Amino acid sequence: MKKCDQFKSQILTDYMDKELNKISIEEIESHLLDCGDCRVFFKEVKNRTVLPFQQAMRQPVPEELWDLVKQNIEHSNHATVHLENFIGKLKGLITFPRMIPAFASLILMLLAGSVALNTIQTQRYQEKDQGEFLVALLSSTGSQAFSDSSDLKTPIEHYFL
Repeated sequence: MKKCDQFKSQILTDYMDKELNKISIEEIESHLLDCGDCRVFFKEVKNRTVLPFQQAMRQPVPEELWDLVKQNIEHSNHATVHLENFIGKLKGLITFPRMIPAFASLILMLLAGSVALNTIQTQRYQEKDQGEFLVALLSSTGSQAFSDSSDLKTPIEHYFL
């Protein structure tokens, strides 16, 4: 049964399109001689998919349509050529042996600069947070610390002790 499913799959695709090699074609035709179910399947597929197209009348294609198709193909080829030229020039710049150290240095400088900038910003935020904390600490406990306890000399000592 699995063998039949495999042959049916090949009949639907490659066998009907005549895209199989001689050995595969002989295997399918041999199987079709032996298996009635696959033979019925093949005839049904052929009647529904191949014969309608073989019996269809060919309509002439208007010349204007062919001209439009040719123009579209040429236009897409020109666009592709321009893109390929641009990519080729870009590759030439990058892979030029003398430019590799310059590009590597540039990338290294950008990375170092971004790390330094990030470090400076982080330090500023930390300093700002510490300053705000100290201001809040001094303003909230300053007046209370001196009145509550005479042993503690500063608001910070009062807070931590």
